[in-house]
Order: sequence, then C-alpha cells, then structure tokens
Amino acid sequence: MLILALETATARGSLALASNGQILEVYRGNPSLTHGIRLPGDAQALLARHGFTTADIDYFAVCLGPGSFTGLRVGIATIQGLAIAHGRQVIGISVLDVLAEIGTIMAKGGSKPRWIVPWIDGKRGEVFSAIYGLETIGGGPDVQWNIRVEPIAATPDVVLDRWIVELDDQSSWFIGDAVPLYESMLKNRLGSNSRTILEIPPLAEQIALMASSDSRISQALSPHALRPLYVRRPDAELARDRRPNTRI
Repeated sequence: MLILALETATARGSLALASNGQILEVYRGNPSLTHGIRLPGDAQALLARHGFTTADIDYFAVCLGPGSFTGLRVGIATIQGLAIAHGRQVIGISVLDVLAEIGTIMAKGGSKPRWIVPWIDGKRGEVFSAIYGLETIGGGPDVQWNIRVEPIAATPDVVLDRWIVELDDQSSWFIGDAVPLYESMLKNRLGSNSRTILEIPPLAEQIALMASSDSRISQALSPHALRPLYVRRPDAELARDRRPNTRI
C-alpha cells in the first residue's frame, strides 16, 4: 500500500512517500518558491525517483491546517486533483494532531509532560495553538493524547495569559515552527520542568505514517469532502468586513 503525503501549512512544506507503513523518502520543499510553482511537480519527481507515478498511489494524505491560507488551499487542491484523476480516497490530518503525535513519540520511554502544546507560526505576530493531554483508553493501561483545550489563533502573550491556569506549574512541551520565534518568551513564562522543542522532522513524514494506520484509513474521504482547518478567518474575509457598506 502506497501513501503520498503532502504538507503545505508552512512556507517550506514537505512531501513523504510511505509503503506499508515504512517511509521511502521525505522531501522538503524550496522555501524560495511558492507551493503553487512547486506542485504537483515536486510530487511527481519524488515518485519518479522510486519508479512510481501518481496512478500507483493507493491513498493521498494532506495537511488540513491550521497554517498559511494560500498554502493550505494549494496543497488541498493538489491532492484533490490527483485523487479525483485516479479515483482514490484522501486522508486529511490536522497539523495540531501531527505535532502532538511527534511529541508523543519523543515522550516514549521517558518522563511524560502533563501537556503537549503545538505552537504554529500564524504570521502577523500570532500563533495557532491547542493543548493536548493524556487520556486512558477504555479504562485500561493504554493511553492517547487528545485535545483538552480547543485551538486558538492569537498573539503568544494572549494565548499564554488565557491558559495560565492550565500551564501554571505543569510540565508542558511546546512544539512547532513558532517555538524558535518565541523561545525566550516561552522560557520566561514556563516552569523549569517545561520544554521547548526546537528541532522536529518534516511534517509530511509523520502525516504519511499516521495515514498508514488502520484507524486513519477507515476514515478516508472522497476528495470533495476535504475541508481546511483555518482556526482564524481568512484575510479575504477580514478585508471584506472592513470595507464600508456602499449599498444604497
């Protein structure tokens, strides 16, 4: 089973190809070029390096956001077009879930934080974030990370102020592309047992692995059913609301 995963929530973006749950290749995009210029060419080139074409893909997976509005639209439209052309289903995954999963993997075999906090650069001085916490499955020994505080888009200080009760004196791991941007603020505001994670793998790699699971495949959708996860309203809508009402 071949899965092609695409992430365009960040400026650089990434692609990953997985076969039966094993990564064949991960490719990071050129940040000097837009996603619209690079796609679908980058995907076709990656597949060609392994002797495949888009027709060989069993499932297409894509990042739903939150992230760059334009980037998300380009990525989702690319995957929709490929899936429709070949009669395939698609698997959409939130960046928040991907970052929480990366944090979960990092926590295996060691001390676990109380919270995993995705921290995504939302531009305009804002971040996209949510709080994930451990929950037991069916009352047994197995656990999983689920959203405990819903996603938000705001400036970092506003987010931290709003979540002070949850984060105060708790072990929290902050993970995502906005962590290096606000590392000093986070270290000043967090307790000594919290952690800022600066280095993470390309997101498409984890998307491909998550999409390979039986649970995700069972939730595969038709291409038309994909919906981006924005958290914040698109700039075009905000600009429209700021225009004066000229109707008479």
